[in-house]
Amino acid sequence: MVSQDTCRVVVQHAMNITGLMQQIEEEIQTILEVLGIETEFVLFDDGFPDPSITE
Repeated sequence: MVSQDTCRVVVQHAMNITGLMQQIEEEIQTILEVLGIETEFVLFDDGFPDPSITE
């Protein structure tokens, strides 16, 4: 069985990774805006909603 400390460390690492992913996404968006590159949503799967419709 996994100890409580190990669980806490794993959760903290997962949260850190999520935070890093968000920062990278924001940085990429900033770079695209500075370069004047427009992006659009591409539907990969019928079960995956278009964020422009759901927001």
